Amino acid sequence: MINELVVAIKNKKELKSLSSAFVEGIAKEFLQKKQIKQLPQPKSRDYKIIIKEIRKTLREVYGVFKEKNFEKRKKILQEITSLNDLDAHKKILSLHKSTKERIDAYPIIYQKIFSETGKPKKILDLGCGLNPVSYPFMQLTEVEYVATELTEEDAAFIEEYFKKMKINGKTIALDLTKTDQLPESDICFLFKLLDTLETLKRGVTKELIEKIKTNFLVISFPTQSLGGRKGLTTKRLKWFEQIINKYKHTTFETQNEKFYIIKKQ
Repeated sequence: MINELVVAIKNKKELKSLSSAFVEGIAKEFLQKKQIKQLPQPKSRDYKIIIKEIRKTLREVYGVFKEKNFEKRKKILQEITSLNDLDAHKKILSLHKSTKERIDAYPIIYQKIFSETGKPKKILDLGCGLNPVSYPFMQLTEVEYVATELTEEDAAFIEEYFKKMKINGKTIALDLTKTDQLPESDICFLFKLLDTLETLKRGVTKELIEKIKTNFLVISFPTQSLGGRKGLTTKRLKWFEQIINKYKHTTFETQNEKFYIIKKQ
């Protein structure tokens, strides 16, 4: 019955690329939370309500950042000639709500980050979205770039970008709520990611911060609402800062985002 439920949930264009195992995990957590021990009949009203509610959760944790026009980003990537082709890079970045907000701010964001951390030799970008496409704004050379995404489809696109731009990078399709091992790095980006992960698994922020082996963590939160999700509140700010208070850290803000640069080692 759970397999049939997963198939029904994924029968929406924007959710098809999610792995069945991931959707099954979300579905089981929902059923447990609602204390539903026996699924209703597939054609019943209650069954349809369950599907609707689980899809809502999936859209909140994944769909808000989801680029729906896969063909468009692939077409633009084919047109990019080099890392100096900033206009084409910006076109791809504009296809993703989160990176679109950063397009004009990227140069100053990386300048502020690297002035604190120094220029890294190895970057780990968790839940990267299209952020690796901002690579030209980093002004780096000879860097190893490891990026993770939830779905194989999104990871494959970033892999294709790395290959075309001859960047020493690789991508991993990964559910960050269930992973135990992550590559070591000089700097690890978690841009607008932790609220989403907390929706899936309470306490995962503290787990990740402790398990990531890196010199610096750079974590950001939206300061304005995005896709129906609220911006940074005093309560959430206090919750997060309690977790990182044992580490030295600095902060800065752009128009839509607050960044924490956390020294781990």
